[in-house]
Amino acid sequence: MQRTRSEVVGRAVRSAIRNPGRTFLTMLGLAIGVGAFLAMVSFGTGARSSVMEQFEILGTRVVYIWTNVGRRDFGGIARPLSDRDVEALLRDGTTIERVVPRITETQNVKSAYARYPTRVTGTMPDFVHIREWPILAGGMFDETDVTQRAKVAVIGTTVARQLFGRRDPVGETITVGANLPLRIIGVLVSKGEQTTGEDMDEIILIPATTYGAFLGMPTGYAELMLQVRDLSLLETAMHEAVPIMRRSHRLADIEEDDFRMASPAQAARLARFVSNILTGLLVGIACVSLLVGGIGVMNIQLVSVAERTQEIGIRSAIGASPRQIMVQFLAEAVVLSFTGSLAGVGLGWLASTLVARAMAWSGSLSIGMMIGAAAFGTSVGVAFGYLPAKRAAQLEPIDALRHE
Repeated sequence: MQRTRSEVVGRAVRSAIRNPGRTFLTMLGLAIGVGAFLAMVSFGTGARSSVMEQFEILGTRVVYIWTNVGRRDFGGIARPLSDRDVEALLRDGTTIERVVPRITETQNVKSAYARYPTRVTGTMPDFVHIREWPILAGGMFDETDVTQRAKVAVIGTTVARQLFGRRDPVGETITVGANLPLRIIGVLVSKGEQTTGEDMDEIILIPATTYGAFLGMPTGYAELMLQVRDLSLLETAMHEAVPIMRRSHRLADIEEDDFRMASPAQAARLARFVSNILTGLLVGIACVSLLVGGIGVMNIQLVSVAERTQEIGIRSAIGASPRQIMVQFLAEAVVLSFTGSLAGVGLGWLASTLVARAMAWSGSLSIGMMIGAAAFGTSVGVAFGYLPAKRAAQLEPIDALRHE
C-alpha cells in the first residue's frame, strides 16, 4: 500500500516536471491567491491593532466631559467645569471610581540649558492612573503637593530631551512662563504619537492648585476625566453622570446640557467594527484571487487529460480501474496546489513582514494562520482538480485508445 502511494506521488511529480512552464504558471496563480489572502488578513489585523493601541493611549474605562463653548439656548451661558463638579461626581456616582480634572495651555518653558514652548497641564495625582501612564524615573506629585500648591512638575520624555538633552532631569528646575519655577520630580514613560500626529510626550504635569494660583484658570477646567469601576459599566456611568452634572450646574429641565461627554471606548468599538468590515472586504478580494488560482488548476488538468487520453486508455486496457485513474489525477492536483500554496505562504509572510515593519505594526502572521492558509489553498486546488480527474476516470478505454 505504501509503495502504491509513493508510486502515485512519484508519477504526479514527474508529470508536473514534464511541463515546467505550464506547472509554474499554474502554481503561480495559487501562490498569488494564498499570498494575497495571508497579506490581507495580516494588513487588517495589524491596522486594527494599531488603531486600538492609539485609543488605549487615552486610557481604558474613561469618560471625558468638556464644556459646551458659547451661549446655550434660552440665553444661558455654559458654566465652566469646576471642583464642584468633581465633588458631585465622586459623591453621587455609584459606578465612578476616579474623577480627575485637567487644564492645558502652551507655555514658554526654559531650563538652564534650553528654551522650549510646550503644553503645561494642571491636574491631580490620579491623572497617571486614569491615563495608565507609568513613571519612567522619579515619581508623581501627591495630594500634599496639591494642598500646598507645590512648585513641582512631572515631564514627558520629549520635554526632557528638548530641555536637558542626555542629562537626568529629575531634581533640575525649569521656569514656566515669566516667573514660575518648578522642580522636576518625575519623568513619564514615552507614549509616542497619536493618530493625529500629536506627540503625547510633549507634556508637563503640575498640581491643579499650582496651575490655578500662578497661571490662572478664568474659564475653569478644560475637561474632566471619569474612570469607571469596570469597563462593562461604561455606558451606565455616562448615563449616570448626566443628571449629576445637570444638578451641579443647576440646569432647569427645559435647558440643554452645557457640557459634552464621550469615551474613547465608544470610538474604539466603532473603529473595530469598521476595521472588521474592511478586513472582510480585503479577504473577500483575496479569495477571488484564490478562486482564479483554483480555476487555473482545473484548466491545466483538463488540458492534461486531453493530451494523455491515449495513456489513460492504455492504463485502463491493462487493468487500471477508474478509481486508480482518478486518484492519479487528483494526486497531480494535490502536488500542484500544495506546492503553489507553500510558495503563497512564503509570499504572504514576506509581504506582511515588510509592511508591518514599514508601518510599525506589532505582530505578524501566526504559524496556525499560515498552516490554515496552505491547507485552504490546497483544498481549493484539489476541489477544482476533481472535475478533470472524474472526466479522466469516466473515459471509455476503447474511445481513449482511438483518440488522436
